[in-house]
Amino acid sequence: MLQAVVASVVAIAASAALYLAHKGDEKSAPNNAYILENTVTHARLLPEPSTHAFSYPTVAFLLSLDALESHSLDLAGGWLFGYGGVSWRVTGLRSAAYLLPDSRRDGKKSRGIEEKLREVLEQHGEDGGELGDVWMLTMPSYMGYEGINPLTVHYCYRRGEERMAWTVFEIHNTFGEKHVHVLDGVRSISYLISPAGHLRFDHSWTIDRGFHVSPFNDRLGKYTIAISAPPPPRSPALASSPPRPKIRIHLHASADSLGADSEKTSAVGPLKLTATQVARRAVPLTCSTLVGTLTRYPFALLLSFSRILYHAWVLHYVKRLDVFPRPDPKPAMANWGVHPRRVQPGQGAADCAKDPVSRAYGGVGWQDEGPLEAYSRRIAADFLSRRAEELRLDITLVSGDPSVPDLTFSPWTALVDGEGEREELVVYYTAPRFFTTLLLAPSPAHLLLLRRADDLFRVSSDELFVRVFSASSMEHPGLSWTQKLRASLLPRSFVSSAAMVSQHPLDSRAPRVLNALAVCALHLADALEHIIFTVLGARFVHGTEPWRRWERAAAHGS
Repeated sequence: MLQAVVASVVAIAASAALYLAHKGDEKSAPNNAYILENTVTHARLLPEPSTHAFSYPTVAFLLSLDALESHSLDLAGGWLFGYGGVSWRVTGLRSAAYLLPDSRRDGKKSRGIEEKLREVLEQHGEDGGELGDVWMLTMPSYMGYEGINPLTVHYCYRRGEERMAWTVFEIHNTFGEKHVHVLDGVRSISYLISPAGHLRFDHSWTIDRGFHVSPFNDRLGKYTIAISAPPPPRSPALASSPPRPKIRIHLHASADSLGADSEKTSAVGPLKLTATQVARRAVPLTCSTLVGTLTRYPFALLLSFSRILYHAWVLHYVKRLDVFPRPDPKPAMANWGVHPRRVQPGQGAADCAKDPVSRAYGGVGWQDEGPLEAYSRRIAADFLSRRAEELRLDITLVSGDPSVPDLTFSPWTALVDGEGEREELVVYYTAPRFFTTLLLAPSPAHLLLLRRADDLFRVSSDELFVRVFSASSMEHPGLSWTQKLRASLLPRSFVSSAAMVSQHPLDSRAPRVLNALAVCALHLADALEHIIFTVLGARFVHGTEPWRRWERAAAHGS
């Protein structure tokens, strides 16, 4: 924090000259970029013993996306504000921080924000080619520091139209994950007035919650979102009245509390949380207005994370509200986990068909793969490459992360006469920890038990999955020492819930010593997490503790 304070002082002092040099630049101020001074208010209403409310000022930019990406909004040669990076700028924005990641499944690198926005619209069944003007409401970086940007809103208009077509809510959490909600402006409920009578909203939607934003909430329930949309960037109305957008978000608890039949209706549960963001002041983005804003709010762009930590401390230690562990993001692709291409013996996809992911959930940013996850993935890929040849079948691993390409393994030689169509195993996994879990579980049967407990992965065929991941036991009639190590580090209830195999499939090619070290390191990480939570007096919601997932899997198998 001391470095941030020093940086702020330096930035304000260095910018003073720019303020004087550009004092008259408001005469030619643009109407496609604004600095917003907002008031943000949060209130928790449930559970009643943990009610909590607070408000604070924030600074945000409302920018025309066309103008931003053409660099026509850059100030002082891009030093005071610029697009394309955050280093060596007082304030800045970069494409990589928003929407889809730089890399895609097809290997193409990042485009600009507008191109990625088109792709997001298309993923959600909209025509991205119709995208015209866009307002982007977001918080910029400050002195190279790119803090948590909890909410970015993209107000999207069709070409040649002044009525808003879509609103894309982009949510970031403290774990580095990103999620989008694509809201259709035509299908919204219009012209709402808040109960207090002083906030008017143009559009309102009720949508399912699907992203882990706060550790004090699960992912159940619904959002009711209301906004007042600004006119499009080219509108003449902006000359006389700068836009001051308003946003209101209500989180309703699960409708289960309304009765057994509530799931059959669109009813929402009781109001759990409210959040509003209201622009109190909007001024054109110029050198002088930016310097003036940073002078009045020197730390506003640095305080997001510290505010989150402070109020989390209040909720957990003062209000005694327990936390939920971070779940894996929900799959970003429609029909993820459903394998319609081939019917397999012992079809396991029937379990998936009961709850198909029929729509894109909006996940656009996952956590980066860790070193142990990368190691486990590499040895799993080596094993599967060999097994595809041995069993003469195709194996495909499909990630829930839209930026991760599919991993496909096929026999090295083509089909021979009389061989017929090859069987195919498809494994859909939600996060990189699938590979470390594969390394830890003592058998494929144990891994399938864990799948039922936390939906970490889905397979096209249970029978084929077991066949692929069952190493031959003929040469190893007794348990290998690495298998004994695995069994000794796992709860006895989990180990006894399925039959062990004498040799772990991933031990067949990789150095066993390295595998053993990786297994020990993974269990050590779980133990350290448990110790840290105990020392800090922190509490998970009972029954959700991450280090007890093996016991939960055993209970599901019993």
